[in-house]
Amino acid sequence: MIEHDNDSTLTSPVLNLGNSLGFVLGMTVLWHTDPAMIGAQWVASAGHGPITLNRFAPLFLPVDQMTALPLGHQGVSRAPTMLMFTVTGALQVLPPDSRMLIELDGVAISGPTELTPDHLERGVVLGLGGVVLLCLHRVMTLPRRGLATELIGVGSAMTRVRELVAQAAGTDLPVLLLGETGSGKEVAARAIHRLSRRRDKPMVSVNMATLSESLAAADLFGVTKGAYTGAQSQRPGLFAEAGEGTLFLDEIGDTPSTVQPMLLRVLETSEYRPLGATRNEVSRARLIAATDRRLGPDSFNQPLLRRLEALVIHIPPLRARREDMGVLIHHLLAQWQIKTGASAKLPISFITELCCYDWPGNVRQLAHVLQNAVLTCQRGEWPRLHDLAGDADRWYPVQLALTPTPVPMPVQAAPTRQAPSTLTDAQVVAALDRSGWRIRAAAVLLGISRPSLYALIESNKLIRQPDAIGLEELRAALLAADGDIDQCAAQLKTPREALRRQLKLQGLLG
Repeated sequence: MIEHDNDSTLTSPVLNLGNSLGFVLGMTVLWHTDPAMIGAQWVASAGHGPITLNRFAPLFLPVDQMTALPLGHQGVSRAPTMLMFTVTGALQVLPPDSRMLIELDGVAISGPTELTPDHLERGVVLGLGGVVLLCLHRVMTLPRRGLATELIGVGSAMTRVRELVAQAAGTDLPVLLLGETGSGKEVAARAIHRLSRRRDKPMVSVNMATLSESLAAADLFGVTKGAYTGAQSQRPGLFAEAGEGTLFLDEIGDTPSTVQPMLLRVLETSEYRPLGATRNEVSRARLIAATDRRLGPDSFNQPLLRRLEALVIHIPPLRARREDMGVLIHHLLAQWQIKTGASAKLPISFITELCCYDWPGNVRQLAHVLQNAVLTCQRGEWPRLHDLAGDADRWYPVQLALTPTPVPMPVQAAPTRQAPSTLTDAQVVAALDRSGWRIRAAAVLLGISRPSLYALIESNKLIRQPDAIGLEELRAALLAADGDIDQCAAQLKTPREALRRQLKLQGLLG
């Protein structure tokens, strides 16, 4: 049990675990037909006994709610999936005694599978019945939304970032934001400004990589009339424009070398001199800088770096916060729907791919892929991550096996042709689930023809024929899926087009 004291906050490091393994297991809901459940969490120490996971247990605490809820989806089996820790800190996943499909990082499993501590450090996507996705991951701090709500995430990493952003906002010290491209450094800078006492003052942003060597000083510090050829009028610089607000210097590592000593002087004395002026001006702006590069002595003024490092905040890459994928995807799709007024639903098999991808372009790349995926669906086509991400050959899902040292294997762009007789029932179901129960797409994944796949479906004991499903069950499944045929097909384990025809025949679809 986690011990509490009056000086602790919800984001205090989780230390007193009462076990020798030294970490907490978290389960975060990545995807669910009820959007309110996305981001809901359950945590337990590694010394916890066997964990029962089914439709009714455990109870997940949704974001900003006080009442914990079960997964509750009809597509999740009543029979338990068991999670059990080993003495080495690995986690064994034992599938239920039911027909429900279980997937780990998009790969169907049929027997006990062991996840090493390294797997849990990375985050593993657990799929239940083609309707619910969970992330199994390590937890370093207990979840808390915090004040910087624009920094979206429910995991330990973003909880920590929000706390640091709020702390930085309470000071006037320079801040250096470090993180990969697209990870959200400018979002963090704007959050610091919004939470600071300068919130009613301007926030001026400049990408230092866009400043030319010859005009950078004039752009930053201003210029007087006649200071150089072409300077026909006085022009204030960005420091003057920021006034008593915030000046955000993005890509600080690309600052021209001639300007770096000038920035150092501003930080040391708060003074600068516009080009051509005869006296100094005083800057009262607060500086926030950001970079995705190492600021080494060969390319960057080290005294300036020391000044910028008064407060340093590392923004984690998206691949290091897999538990946040669900809330990010839901947020970005909601933004798209507000912006366009069009539906922004995506099949859960594609959501699974998104959650398993390592995202070298981080949140910015995720947003672009989601927009393109929605447009692809609106054209009546099936979205493929490999086509939309452009660099999906960098997707390395964990190879899950009952070994202590698994080796990651890349996903192949296209499967080779194989004999239908070599395919197991579970492989066929997994391919159908990943393709949204569409015959053509599943046949491509399996490397077989559509007639061969139809024959395999006929003999597969795990797949149901729509005309063998009762009317009440059809009605209940369609209601649970909120009218989404893809989700309904995945829940019932039946081909999508055949299901659609049966629903029309029964008068359940217009």
